[in-house]
Amino acid sequence: MPTLETSRLSIGELVVSQKGAKQVPILFCDQPLTWRPGPLSVLWQPKAFNDPDASRVAVCFTSTPEVETYLSALDGWVLNAVAAAPRKYFGQDLTMDQIRERYTPALKTTSKGYTHLRAKMNTTGKMAVRCWDMLTRAKTSHPEDWTNCEIQPCFQIKGLWIMNRDFGLLIELTDALIGENSTACPFSSFFFVLTKR
Repeated sequence: MPTLETSRLSIGELVVSQKGAKQVPILFCDQPLTWRPGPLSVLWQPKAFNDPDASRVAVCFTSTPEVETYLSALDGWVLNAVAAAPRKYFGQDLTMDQIRERYTPALKTTSKGYTHLRAKMNTTGKMAVRCWDMLTRAKTSHPEDWTNCEIQPCFQIKGLWIMNRDFGLLIELTDALIGENSTACPFSSFFFVLTKR
């Protein structure tokens, strides 16, 4: 996986939506920053907090050393970029330690020791994640069980979200190359032997 060339990154102006959500775009050579980290597994079935019918859900991927190296470089760049102009994003002067306290990394480790990458995806609508099979043919449906697949994700790192005093990376799953694992019945060979008797 190629390393991140942070010298080509740039951070944009604060954007506030009609609903009051605050975002700051991150660009790579003045274009959206995309990232293809290679095959990953999904830890839990994608879902939204307290809303089983939501079409915008969180999806958590297992981490790899390459993922951790990439995000560590991006985290460091983000902290320096925000520290260079904290008034622009938070309306006040902040030290680097204060900025680190406010930052929510994309990589998280659970109490059980699972380190995972958290991203967002849309399951319906014009911005829905696009799924492809291993022959790069478009699939007409999403996996029924994402945890039973090997996924080669394509992410767009859209920028930073800012909520009150906290902020972090907004990582969007835009495309997924899907390799679905077939589940074989453990009794199939047993019944085959019985029928041969």
